[in-house]
Amino acid sequence: MVAAVTTLAIAATAAPASAAAGSHAPTAAGTGAASAVGATRTPGATDRTPRTVTLITGDRVTVGAAAGDLTAVTVRGPGGRASGARITTVGTDTYVYPDAAVPYVAAGLLDEDLFNVTRLLADGYDDAHTDRLPLIVSYTDAAARSRTQAVPAGAERVRGLESIQGAALTARRDRAAEFWAGLTGTGPATTRAKAERPGLAAGISKVWLDGKVRAALADTTAQIGAPAVWSGGNTGVGVPVAVLDTGVDLGHPDLVGRVAESASFVPGEEVTDRNGHGTHVASTIAGSGAASGGAERGVAPGAELHVGKVLDDTGGGQDSWIIAGMEWAARDQHAKVISMSLGGAPTDGTDPLSQAVDRLSAETGALFTIAAGNSGPDMQMVGAPGAADAALTVGAVDSLDRLAVFSSRGPRRGDNGLKPELTAPGVDVLAARSQYAAEGEGYYQTMSGTSMATPHVAGAAALLAAAHPDWTGSQLKDALVSTTKITQRYDAYFAGSGRLDVSAAVAGTVFASGTVFTDLDWPYAPGQRVDQEVTYTNTGDAPVTLDLRVNAPTAPAGLFTLPAGQVTVPARGTSTVVVAVDLDLLADDKYSSGMVVATGPSGAPSVHTVVGINKEGERVDLTLKTRGPDGKALAGTVMIKDIVRDVVPRLYPVDASGTLEVSLPPSTYSAWMYADVPGAGGPYSLGRAVLAEPEIELSRDSTVTLDGRRLHRVEAIAPQVTATAQVRLDYFRSYPGRYPLADNYVVGHEYDSVWAASTGAKVSKGTFTFRARWSLVQPPLAVTANGQTFDDLLIQSGSVAFPDGRQRLDAVFAGQGAPADYDRLDVRGKVAVVRANDAVGALDQADAAAAAGAKLLLLVNNGVGRLDAWYEVADPRTPLPVASLGRDRGEELVARLGSGRTALTVEAHHAPEYVYDLVRRYNGAIPADLSYRPTRPELARVDVAFRHHRSGEGVGLRFDVSPDQPHSALSGAALPIPTQGVRTDWVTADQHNRWMELAVMPELTQTSSVVSYAGGERTDVTWFAPVARPRVLATGLTSPPVRSGEEVVVFDLPPWGDSDPHHQGMPSVAGFTQTTRLYQGDQLLAESPGGILSAPVGPDPVTLRLVTETAQDGAVLPYSTRTRTEWGFTSAPAAEGGTATLPLIQVDYQVTTDASGRAGRRAELTVAPVRLGAVAGSAGIRGVTVELSYDDGVTWQATSLSRTTDGWRTSLRAPASATFASVRTTARDGQGNTVSQTVVRAFGIR
Repeated sequence: MVAAVTTLAIAATAAPASAAAGSHAPTAAGTGAASAVGATRTPGATDRTPRTVTLITGDRVTVGAAAGDLTAVTVRGPGGRASGARITTVGTDTYVYPDAAVPYVAAGLLDEDLFNVTRLLADGYDDAHTDRLPLIVSYTDAAARSRTQAVPAGAERVRGLESIQGAALTARRDRAAEFWAGLTGTGPATTRAKAERPGLAAGISKVWLDGKVRAALADTTAQIGAPAVWSGGNTGVGVPVAVLDTGVDLGHPDLVGRVAESASFVPGEEVTDRNGHGTHVASTIAGSGAASGGAERGVAPGAELHVGKVLDDTGGGQDSWIIAGMEWAARDQHAKVISMSLGGAPTDGTDPLSQAVDRLSAETGALFTIAAGNSGPDMQMVGAPGAADAALTVGAVDSLDRLAVFSSRGPRRGDNGLKPELTAPGVDVLAARSQYAAEGEGYYQTMSGTSMATPHVAGAAALLAAAHPDWTGSQLKDALVSTTKITQRYDAYFAGSGRLDVSAAVAGTVFASGTVFTDLDWPYAPGQRVDQEVTYTNTGDAPVTLDLRVNAPTAPAGLFTLPAGQVTVPARGTSTVVVAVDLDLLADDKYSSGMVVATGPSGAPSVHTVVGINKEGERVDLTLKTRGPDGKALAGTVMIKDIVRDVVPRLYPVDASGTLEVSLPPSTYSAWMYADVPGAGGPYSLGRAVLAEPEIELSRDSTVTLDGRRLHRVEAIAPQVTATAQVRLDYFRSYPGRYPLADNYVVGHEYDSVWAASTGAKVSKGTFTFRARWSLVQPPLAVTANGQTFDDLLIQSGSVAFPDGRQRLDAVFAGQGAPADYDRLDVRGKVAVVRANDAVGALDQADAAAAAGAKLLLLVNNGVGRLDAWYEVADPRTPLPVASLGRDRGEELVARLGSGRTALTVEAHHAPEYVYDLVRRYNGAIPADLSYRPTRPELARVDVAFRHHRSGEGVGLRFDVSPDQPHSALSGAALPIPTQGVRTDWVTADQHNRWMELAVMPELTQTSSVVSYAGGERTDVTWFAPVARPRVLATGLTSPPVRSGEEVVVFDLPPWGDSDPHHQGMPSVAGFTQTTRLYQGDQLLAESPGGILSAPVGPDPVTLRLVTETAQDGAVLPYSTRTRTEWGFTSAPAAEGGTATLPLIQVDYQVTTDASGRAGRRAELTVAPVRLGAVAGSAGIRGVTVELSYDDGVTWQATSLSRTTDGWRTSLRAPASATFASVRTTARDGQGNTVSQTVVRAFGIR
């Protein structure tokens, strides 16, 4: 069993974040003039000196003095010509929008502050102060998943900002126009067409100004009203607040004396915060501000902190650590408030973390304030444990109450529940910095994220708890949520009820239910209404009458109504108001929200409640009947996938009745199950079957039968006798515009046959592919008796190999296989046959057989299917060769033995001499004929040679890559391979199948490129033969070196590859050292103690040198003890922001050697330089030279070369004393790319 470990990521981003201060620009334009002189305030100018700002578009805005108090703003294009632009003033800020930028601003692709000239000047971003414009970009999901994100020409990457799926860039002012063209993918001829459909290039989804927001904690505490509470003497004194995070810096001045208790729940780590996140959070809640003279106090500086370290120094943690910390905080420390700035993947609130929140809240009355997460702006991204019902889940806003782009939005997954409940300041929050953190300096640092918003709410809850010590966590939550500052522009599913306002919560005497949510299941009656109850609580000494209204701008009109417009709440009592929801007004499978606003007399502050409704759409009943080959009910597990909607497939159990009833939305579904069925070998054999209906149109209640009476055997019959090493079934279903489904099933060892039910007509929506993949091999062990072959033989895991070859041995039946069963038997040098049983374990049976001198042990299964008795044993080992027989064939053998002496012919081929890797693909439906009988002419033949210098054994695998899953290489069986030997492989050859191989020897691993074959093709493949040297493949398990934007990236430069041009060594090979360097001229750009590096190289084509040196002591390989390879090449950016493989010339070698890697003294050596990704012998290669050395490179001999179809050939002239040959090769191509490669001790000399 594989253990599942959940890692939780801290819900914070690196500072500074992308939110900006200043006013939002209006949607309407201003004057539209190219230059203007008007009665505007000087934008950000403190003197009269004209200042110029080059905008992101390359347009230059100059702000300077005119007559009197007037300010002149002029705009010129990149070339100096007057530029069309909109100059708009908003309050004290002036915006300049060049015409080219307007469509992008309107589409929300560019931050308005990029054109806020007032702010640009105030931040010192004019041309006189900086030659670069700092930017923050976010990337699309696809771009963010790539290893490197593209950077448009004219800009440089500063750092990644993973929390907002982006990066910080700086755009060079002198190349601003080039940057704009690269950012937008526009040029003079395409600008207008592009502007009509604006979109950003290079995988960028939006660009912001990386502004100097000068945020401080003093500002964020003021933003939520904390100083007003402090002024009344309430600082949260005595309220225990737990912080579950990365620990704390107990020596920070702001936290000295503030932490009452601390504990670490991270194995092997103390509570000390070496990450910095936990210290920042703790001081936001209750820091004293001592290091800033009291200026940077936390929200509740009098609260008592209890710090639990539940995340390790990298910021990650396991569920169990966190739950242990929660229990400690709630039960042991009796914390009133528990702050958790962490989160996992989005859930429906039924995960262990969320359940722990709900249960501990109910048990202890604690309030858990939890970060919503930083996975915005996508919907349904609130993670665990913030998905818990009881959690007060917090989103993040900036200083202007604008929702942060990274703040995770709701609704909650599953039921579309209302999450988050509120927001708080979480952008550029200044708080204490741990002295143990690697980043930053001084006592304070800024961070951004919902992690930073959450402690604001925790501190506010502490202040409220100090004012109402008898309140439960639920009451604290309702009071905080119902008294927020309403942020009108955001729906409740984005930002909850509004931004935290602790002064209103503490000062008020009336609060309401924070949220009321109803999740309704179908069906509904026409005209049906649902009543939601909102409760108002009055803590004052006098009754309060509240005026009520519904504010639901995003809901259908009339969806939420109030029967009464007022409610009176008695003194120190409660009143309940009913909100009526008209279900007819909400479409099926939709959710909506509104707000009930209650205003007190004489304009007294209002309280409000978010109301939400989720209306399940129409459901129809699908009855699935599962039937076996005999027509009887078949138990198993069915998977059902809605192929039209992007929802995850779901597994459903089917009990012995063979009937499954599920209620589903009308749609198109695919359903399939894998089930045990009778095998092909008799009543005790076991088969595995797939029964499927790839297309179920479900528009009304329907019954569908997965019918085993339509089963047909899925088999491949090779031209030679084979045994099945592995079978895999691939089920692929797709629909346009939706994520496809691929279900790959590897059939287990216990099955002797595989079956599938035919499905009838082909699908009419999307695509469906059923695919079978076989690994068939020369039988590793075959046993026959008088012409009968026992073909269900299964070698046991960990079994000693039976000697290769054919032997004739007598067989003896030894009952249960106990030592006593051998007392009167002579099994020495014979085959012992025993029954598997519960009384004598398999290992004891093997020990007894070995002690009696048996040469082979055959276990006859006493159950159904094929038996591997050592299958679940860790590191299994047997004292003699052991195989099992199924009960049907095994009992036949026992019967033979009971009737007299029986001789068995035993033939073994531990490492097969022939292999069939076969694939059969069925499109649209599963047919009735599932038997694949390939002939040799339709297959490709691969003659494989293994040329390791030592005798022994390794493991080989062949992967297949299907067009349905082009990014997945799926493995066939792992087969024994000889270190020295040959094998003939036959593989399916057509355009739908590609192959890749892996060969593993002791301490050495080789992988191949991805190749395809043609029918009848014959190919030679050699593994581990000299000459080993650094070798890069264009396709395979590792990526080739590339140019990505302004960066050269070497993902993994393998230190070696054998003589085959389609092979490369896997990285981190034991015994090897490697150093890689990148140069521009003589300037070192990057250096790596391995094969991975990257370096910025600018936006233009550039000539570079890539050098890698390897060394090894000969313990693993006696050859290629030292190599040096230098590639010279010209690199240019790829078109349209993509990547371009570097034009590195590879050098391949061919030399005939013996099994130990030694060549004759007059052997021929062929050298074949080839461009990466090209074919050998490409005409572009020229200027090839080869030098040979027989004294490990002390002296070199030039050679004469002859051109052949394979490359350039020379002959060795090794002296009698030579034991090794070294090779030095140079080559160039027509584009000026070069290679120089030296291999010391390239191969041996005999």
